[in-house]
Amino acid sequence: MKLNENVIKTIIGAEYINGSFESENSDFIKYAYQEISYISEKLFERIPFEVVFTSEDPYQTGKEMRERVQKEKKIYIYTDFSGHPYLTQEQNNISRAVHDVYAHLVCGCPFSFQGEYNAYLEQRKHYPKEYWKILFAEIPAQTSAFYFKGDFSYNQRAIEAPDHWLEMCEGLKKDYSKNAVLNFKDSLLFRGENV
Repeated sequence: MKLNENVIKTIIGAEYINGSFESENSDFIKYAYQEISYISEKLFERIPFEVVFTSEDPYQTGKEMRERVQKEKKIYIYTDFSGHPYLTQEQNNISRAVHDVYAHLVCGCPFSFQGEYNAYLEQRKHYPKEYWKILFAEIPAQTSAFYFKGDFSYNQRAIEAPDHWLEMCEGLKKDYSKNAVLNFKDSLLFRGENV
């Protein structure tokens, strides 16, 4: 049975906030975040325009972000931070910049659950496959938690996404590339071992 986007994001959001995860805060997760952060820092160094960190939420839509980045040759990154088990605020800000550039600007995805899922599919190309479930928990699962709660008043979790989350989302793959403002070659692909 194929589930629609609203049902999927509600299930994942509720489980992210209320669930128990065997992988949570494990040694593997701790090590993985060190590697993910390192790769993100290297990708951040190669962003082809100015990055401005701001406490004001700079964009209402992915389209607005893409248009302003093209026009202004800079990207604004929202710095609100509710804490993370393994990322400092600076690392979290860098991760957000990398996500907006290497995911949203490359795939042209909107700021919706389906858009974040497809942004995750684009961004994960830059990281070793063994970390993809962690990235899923960081990107579409956190988006689901936001939709479930209606705000960011939940604790970020350091987990691997369960297989059933990824399986539920398979039908949400969509090609948004007509909206892209960076191409894959511009994004300087890294896969961990090439950094």
